[in-house]
Amino acid sequence: MRFILLLFLLTVAVLSSCKGQSAADSTDTTHVTTYHSITDSAKAFASQLDTEKALHYHKRALTHARRHDLHEHQAHALVNIALLLKDQNADQSLIYLDSALKIAEDLDKKDLRAHILMAISSVHKEQQNYKESLAALEAHQKLLRAVFEENKRRDAARVHAQETDDRKLAVLITILIAVGLIAIVFAFYIHRIKRLNKALHKSNHIKDTLFSIIGHDLRGPAGGIMQALELVDAGVLTEKEEKEIISLLKQQSRSFNETLNTLLNWASAQLKGAEPKLASVDAMTAIQKSLDLLRAQAIAKNIEINAPHNNGLPVLADSDQLDFIMRNLISNAIKFSYPGGKIAITTETKTDTAVIAVHDDGKGIPADKQAELFTEGRLDSTYGTSGEKGTGLGLMLSWDFIKANRGRMWCDSKEGAGTTFYVSFPLPG
Repeated sequence: MRFILLLFLLTVAVLSSCKGQSAADSTDTTHVTTYHSITDSAKAFASQLDTEKALHYHKRALTHARRHDLHEHQAHALVNIALLLKDQNADQSLIYLDSALKIAEDLDKKDLRAHILMAISSVHKEQQNYKESLAALEAHQKLLRAVFEENKRRDAARVHAQETDDRKLAVLITILIAVGLIAIVFAFYIHRIKRLNKALHKSNHIKDTLFSIIGHDLRGPAGGIMQALELVDAGVLTEKEEKEIISLLKQQSRSFNETLNTLLNWASAQLKGAEPKLASVDAMTAIQKSLDLLRAQAIAKNIEINAPHNNGLPVLADSDQLDFIMRNLISNAIKFSYPGGKIAITTETKTDTAVIAVHDDGKGIPADKQAELFTEGRLDSTYGTSGEKGTGLGLMLSWDFIKANRGRMWCDSKEGAGTTFYVSFPLPG
């Protein structure tokens, strides 16, 4: 606050000073204008050969210049009076010119002195004092040469100063451009480093999760299968126990196979990229193919699946990736449906897209987990209604495939009331 007040007072002071200076300059300009007005009247009478009135007005101009300290104008008025008097009173004319010369010397006005010396030379010449006339003329010429040299030096100094200012400006502009470019490059690299750090963090998270999947979801079932087979091979189990073991082996083998296939698909996508081979494919064929592959899982949990039986839902997509997406969505619906539940698959064609919905009436997704479903690099272990373990890898890969196929995915879920996953694909052109 004190700084603002100080700045305000300083501004007022500067403005007042400027106003004062402006008022003084305005006053001086008025006096000079008056001087020239009087001098113009004198010149008008001189042109009419009215020397008496011309002298009167030149003397008035001299008085005005003295009263208002217009020293240079005093000198000019004295010269004008002297030139009018040179034919009538040469001695008096020279007195006026000497006074004017003294003023010019005090002012250090070389051009004015040269002008006065030329007038003195003409008066002496009029008096036939040729020696004095020549001396004044030589002094006049000398001053003109001095004025010329001085003007030359001043012009050179001005040019040099301008060149120096231009060089300084060029250097400043160059520095500013260089600093700007450095700042841009620095900002670019900072942004790039942040992106790389983010990608590295994501990569490390996926790597850790994959090792976890390999260590638990693959090694665990593989070890369990091996131990179960050793028990069967040893012949120590009853017939009932063997049936239970074989049922468990089927379930673990199915889980093992599903996880392994998803992992291999993910690894293939990472190595080769998820670049799709887009073509017009029938989405209903992909849905039916997935239902055929997953029918045993649905029967095991006594789940009823209702799907359209009509063919002819063409979409623009990669055939293999579309198969994987539909298989993953239907498999998840079975996994998270309660035994005896229902799954409904519906399709809808809009202006330029086809929308496929997979609805189950299972356990649903908690609200706080829904926002994380499509987060890049997010892998979380989940369990189905019969203890089936999921890794989230299939959903993450499906999301990558859908984006690569220029589609969209979203979901609508309520905990305890089921989930609907929607996917949309563009229609063939």
